[in-house]
Amino acid sequence: MAMRRRTHDHTASRASAAGAAETAEQPAPEPPASKPATKPTTKPTGKPTRYIRLVAGTGKGTGSGAGKDASGDTNPDPGTPARRLPRWHPLRSVFTVYLTATFLLLVIVFAIAPQRAARPPGTPPAVPQAATWDYQRETVALAGPGLLNAYARGAVRATAWLARGSIERQRDVHRLNLLDYLAGEPVAQALARWRAAHQVPLEGVTVALLAALAAYGTLRRDPGRVWLVAVAGVLAGTLLLTQSAALSGLAGQAGVQVPNLTLRAAVQGDPSTELRGGTQQVLEELSTRYWTAFVAEPLSRLQTGSTVLAAAPPTHKPGILADLRGKLSAVNDWAIGRHGPERALIATFAVLYLLPVALALCALAMLATCAQALVFLLLLGALAVPALAVEPRHRRYLPRWWLQPLLAAVALLAAVALLSFLVVRVAELAHGADDELGLLLAGSAWPALLLALFGRRLVRRVAAWRAGRRAVAIRGGAA
Repeated sequence: MAMRRRTHDHTASRASAAGAAETAEQPAPEPPASKPATKPTTKPTGKPTRYIRLVAGTGKGTGSGAGKDASGDTNPDPGTPARRLPRWHPLRSVFTVYLTATFLLLVIVFAIAPQRAARPPGTPPAVPQAATWDYQRETVALAGPGLLNAYARGAVRATAWLARGSIERQRDVHRLNLLDYLAGEPVAQALARWRAAHQVPLEGVTVALLAALAAYGTLRRDPGRVWLVAVAGVLAGTLLLTQSAALSGLAGQAGVQVPNLTLRAAVQGDPSTELRGGTQQVLEELSTRYWTAFVAEPLSRLQTGSTVLAAAPPTHKPGILADLRGKLSAVNDWAIGRHGPERALIATFAVLYLLPVALALCALAMLATCAQALVFLLLLGALAVPALAVEPRHRRYLPRWWLQPLLAAVALLAAVALLSFLVVRVAELAHGADDELGLLLAGSAWPALLLALFGRRLVRRVAAWRAGRRAVAIRGGAA
């Protein structure tokens, strides 16, 4: 076996030596004429000499998007820089997500929150009772037989319903925070009851945790900042448990005071002297004007043929109407329903006039409610800000995820309150501008003008369509 192995080794060495001699005797191949031979200037080191150029927007997979740069080129030029992608706007995106989540939370609370039960006698209510204003004392009644009178009666009731709904939504924005009223206060009361039932164990656990964290941060050689974050978290939780009702009330009132202050600042630039005083006085005056212009005046025309009852107190209107019916036969004819076509026309224009204004006010009130709820949640989230501000790596996220959305929510709430005031004032001024155009269409000239313009445009389109059908084209000659 040893002789065979040695013979094999000698044979292999002789064959390799012969192969090397033949390779040395063969002449080296000449390089092509188009590419002259160049001697390598560096010695091979065993490392790769080709690298992959990374382009923004390329994918690692083998799908349709793999190998493409940001501009969509499959073979980008190595010397051409990749196109910059559009920047992501953090504030707009975060605020949009927050506002959408708040709206969904309000929907869930409306769906699952039970109705607020009446409190026992002698206890203060959760929300201060709102005073009864003049529009709530108004009685919308219209007598008269026939189909046209029935239509006018339904239209004027729909007008009154729209006006009441839009006024109530605006009053709620300036009176309470809806999320605090539906969920904040009940949760705070439940936490207070639970804390009162477990006060001794909670105090013991809190003291033990604080003592343990203080010992950890004092005795350990390099404790870091984790124990400070934990101490801030324990203090925030203790404050939330002990002062839950006060914190909920402060966060809720912050969202109410923003539109109130905005309204007070807005009325300072209004030339009307009646819009002075506190927030509720200004709102009452605006609501009275709004109701008088869009409901009381059309109702007075439907009952008497004029606006004589529009400015009268709601409780005195039935007596004034009965007195006028006994003295004037024309008023009696309107009251008993002998002007059915005129009533139907006036009621229709009243609804058309009020509908866009009421929808705009309700939409603004809904947006303001969402902004109030977002302010409420972010202010309650301020309890976690000290714990996050202790750690430097978490501190840089606070402006983007907490401070900027809070300021944006406050700005949105103020802008919506100002816009609501402007909508009411502009609608009131536009309604008063066409009061002199006639008795039948008084207070309804703008809807009549819009209908006339729409009808004129429709007539022109129909005429053009008919002219296009009558046109005949003949090839090779004139028609």
